Amino acid sequence: MTKDDKVQTVNQKTGEKKDGYFVYIAYPKPKITGNRWIMTFQDSLEIIATDKDMTGQTLKVMLLLMGNLEFENYITIRQVAIAKKLEMDKSVVSKAMRLLVDKGIILKVKEGTTTGYKLNPHYGWKGKVSNMEIEKKRIVKQRVVDIQEYRDATEK
Repeated sequence: MTKDDKVQTVNQKTGEKKDGYFVYIAYPKPKITGNRWIMTFQDSLEIIATDKDMTGQTLKVMLLLMGNLEFENYITIRQVAIAKKLEMDKSVVSKAMRLLVDKGIILKVKEGTTTGYKLNPHYGWKGKVSNMEIEKKRIVKQRVVDIQEYRDATEK
């Protein structure tokens, strides 16, 4: 099609015909800074949004954790740093972390003598998709958290 090619539209109700041209309107692309990313799952976001226990401060802590997620879902930010960034008391952050662990959104992991945290891969993932599937199976097999049982309980 060239710039001189006309197009015709027909009103289906009246049969009226109109001649016109195709017009291209360019929109500037938004500038995205940084290259950090996380993949999330809509079903899990809905579970979190409809959970009555997931309120303001806990949601803020969860979002900050997800914003600082490392590959393979490791959480390396310390609770003191979370409290400082969110201008919260450390006890509030600790309570939010406990709730997130109890809900199975954040998993406590023990590696050697160190205990850390990971985001449950059923809620989001940062890393190779093939590794996500392996991690999901591991969690279910080891019954770290029973995702289906949790989902069934939250839907009641």
